[in-house]
Amino acid sequence: MVVGIIGAGPGGYTAALVGASKGLECVLFEKNDIGGTCLNRGCIPTKALLASSHVIDKIKKAKSYGIEISDFKYDIDKINERKNNIVTTLRSNLENLITKKKIRIVKEQAKIKDSKTIIAGSEEIKCDAIIIATGSEPLEIWKDESVINSTEALNLKEIPNSMLIVGAGAVGLEFACFFSSMGTKVTVVEAGDHILPSMDKEITDTLARELKKRGIKIKVKCKTEKIENGKATFSDGKEETFDKILSAIGRKYNNTDLGLENTNIKLERGRIIVHDTMETDEKGIYAIGDIANGYPLLAHVASYQAITAIKNIIGEKCSFDGSVIPACIFTSPEVASVGLNENSKENLQSIKLPVRVLGRAHAEGEIAGMIKAVTEDGKIKGIHIIGERASDLIAEGAVLAKYNSDVKEISELIHAHPTFAEIYAELFHLGAGMPIHG
Repeated sequence: MVVGIIGAGPGGYTAALVGASKGLECVLFEKNDIGGTCLNRGCIPTKALLASSHVIDKIKKAKSYGIEISDFKYDIDKINERKNNIVTTLRSNLENLITKKKIRIVKEQAKIKDSKTIIAGSEEIKCDAIIIATGSEPLEIWKDESVINSTEALNLKEIPNSMLIVGAGAVGLEFACFFSSMGTKVTVVEAGDHILPSMDKEITDTLARELKKRGIKIKVKCKTEKIENGKATFSDGKEETFDKILSAIGRKYNNTDLGLENTNIKLERGRIIVHDTMETDEKGIYAIGDIANGYPLLAHVASYQAITAIKNIIGEKCSFDGSVIPACIFTSPEVASVGLNENSKENLQSIKLPVRVLGRAHAEGEIAGMIKAVTEDGKIKGIHIIGERASDLIAEGAVLAKYNSDVKEISELIHAHPTFAEIYAELFHLGAGMPIHG
């Protein structure tokens, strides 16, 4: 059974690897680098940069740990070299794994001729099923020499003195933290009521306070109406000039030149409409990841949708369950969220606790933040965290929300001391009416 997979990002390569393990003959079409946006221009390189800036942050606070550092300097070329080496290593490892699994890679633009045929270059390849995993790219709004997108921000050879970041979502705020650590005067402007508009407001208000402590200027309920020669004009009537302006206000979906007109596939705001099996309205053609409608643009969503698609292709009927999807923002401090928030529906309650109750937080010098559980009739429906290692801590929260866990029962689970994960024990002891430090 031959499966043609268009796009080799987290969704596409996962589909190929899982499909190959199930005995499918997988053909992976990718005109650019294996790994897609996440590995080459997104998740991995940004985290590599942030790792360097976190070291700088620690050095700046070294005196509070009893360490005197009289002087230090960073080398942006070396930082970029490290980032590029990480990406190259991971991509090489992935390519070797794909080759080992005997998955064919076709380095051509793929176009669907019909539900059973893909054209790539001069070749026509017959497929029993097709998976579209073409992802998305940064949305281009302004044409100005000062304006850069997230891909270009990853490769700056000089750190700008000042930067405007338009959009206070995950991408914008992560870059805000990186560049502010490097010494850039950063301003973030957001049209919505608060930063990270889709997340819990109490959490994001806490983040806004911490970002301001870092010297990041934040303007909310404000639009960038015009950019010319580095000068931004805002909806509040103010103007300011910046060395660089990072546009981080959205993504465009890679839905062109795919031959969708040769199918019954329908689009919704640029994304392919799929059923919960990940199959489109064209039988035998599936879509996963950013290009598929209905779910957040997250690499782990794409990966699990890939598994769903492959299972359905081989006859293991299943549906993608997107009710509990963790989201992580790698700011300083980190933010993570899963499940419902307090505004999702009526009759929800919340339990919350500051990170500073933890002995480990004090030992590490990272006491900023809080955890909040959203509950209904004593059952855990959502977890929201801001603080050190929130992106790792949210994994337990996802399990609790997924399985509708009972607050009192979870309060009986023993957590190791002293750890950051101990925050869950403290939180649910509080929720069960047996607070220890809360």
